[in-house]
Amino acid sequence: MLTEFNRFIEKHNLINKGDKVLLALSGGVDSMVLAKLLIMSQQVSESTRLQAETQSHCQSQSHCQSHCQSHSHLAFVHCNFHLRGEDSNRDEKFVTDFARENNIPIFVKHFDTEAYAKENSLSIEMAARELRYNWFKELKEIHNFDKVALAHHGDDQIETFFINMLRGSGIKGLKGMKPQNDFYIRPLLFSNRNQIVTFAEENDIQWVEDYTNQETVYFRNKIRHQIIPSFDEIKHNARQSLNFSIDCLSSENELYRSLIEEKLSHIENVKGNYRFIENRHFLNNKNGRQFLFEWVRKYGFNYEQASSMYDAMRNEKSGVVFYSNANSQHPTANSIIASVQKEHVEIFEDMVGEEEHVIELQHLSNLATWRLGDLATWRLSISVLNKDENFKLIKDASTAQFDMDKIKFPLKLRHWKKGDKFKPLGMRGSKLLSDFFNDLGFTTYQKQNVWIMEDANDLILWVVGYRINDKVKILDSTRVIFQCDIKAQ
Repeated sequence: MLTEFNRFIEKHNLINKGDKVLLALSGGVDSMVLAKLLIMSQQVSESTRLQAETQSHCQSQSHCQSHCQSHSHLAFVHCNFHLRGEDSNRDEKFVTDFARENNIPIFVKHFDTEAYAKENSLSIEMAARELRYNWFKELKEIHNFDKVALAHHGDDQIETFFINMLRGSGIKGLKGMKPQNDFYIRPLLFSNRNQIVTFAEENDIQWVEDYTNQETVYFRNKIRHQIIPSFDEIKHNARQSLNFSIDCLSSENELYRSLIEEKLSHIENVKGNYRFIENRHFLNNKNGRQFLFEWVRKYGFNYEQASSMYDAMRNEKSGVVFYSNANSQHPTANSIIASVQKEHVEIFEDMVGEEEHVIELQHLSNLATWRLGDLATWRLSISVLNKDENFKLIKDASTAQFDMDKIKFPLKLRHWKKGDKFKPLGMRGSKLLSDFFNDLGFTTYQKQNVWIMEDANDLILWVVGYRINDKVKILDSTRVIFQCDIKAQ
């Protein structure tokens, strides 16, 4: 098995010479065999010392147990989730004793898993997963580990495949785990549990059993103990065939993704944080619904949302809005917005409520040229003019002229917000800006990027580049004019 292990590592370039490797050591047979193989393997260099730092007991009960100097690039990490009473403490003692015997440092951390699950509305399984992976990442960054080794094997791969399939996953979920994903490596994916147990018994490797692995109350365990064994009865080497199919799906997924990305790159229009694709590219495609999903999924939208987007464009419903990480009733700042328009679907970052887009214009002394945030290609210039017999009213939308006496300084530039209203020049009554935008045929993105100029009394003076407020228009009685100009740079 050691030979196969080294070949697998070399084939997938999992561990390079000099790499510092952190192994997640639970005490179960899988992780214990992986630890033994890494110790036996020359892939883990023994030329440099790795000294684990002792961590003080904090609220999280995190500590590192380092009983001696290490003479290798290998270290262990163990999570005590306190879910199995004394068995949890037994496992901790077992792995720390093993680390001491092999002169390898070990990091140990205690978690209140049940409290974390309750606080974050997670299942116990998901809470434990989140806690351990967050800590693995933290240790990697603090101690400069190159790789974090996990003891997943071929049977785990099959279990994951069926879990994702039963959850309704697409090809991405069925492709299984990779030998390496970012800094996480899985050197045992070439083997199955029977091979691992046999190797452990032949090499007198001790391990501890987690009784919860036998409980079919957990989804994964049901698949492990009830579904997969049935395949063994149907076909000889069924597990080998299943893993071969998963490998094929993984390769096919990579090809599929590359083709999708290539096609999207030719039809996607990108302007800063704004991007759009014309609806026809989806409506004229027999797989348009799936194609749309492949585009929007990378921005945080799920298949259900993508399907609703597709139905909206097919039914010619313009202005329908979707939020990637919030619902339409309670969107959060910095969420990604997708909006179906008459001719295209647009995606952009929500900027509602972002204070950094507010610009203060103080009284006269600060008159100058200002760059308008996201409209980085535009500049706003302000000036003061005396009205005389030579004065001519400029009717260009890029210029706004106000009666100076009707304005209270300082002025402010901001993005529009729901509920804003003003009296458009030439109209008798006030109008909501949202209705004003709809009259102009604005897309959701255009609305998000409109700037509003208001004075110290919160009076909206100008929808920048579109219309001034009738209340501050130039009259015959006007003496001094406050003028604003926007120009493309």
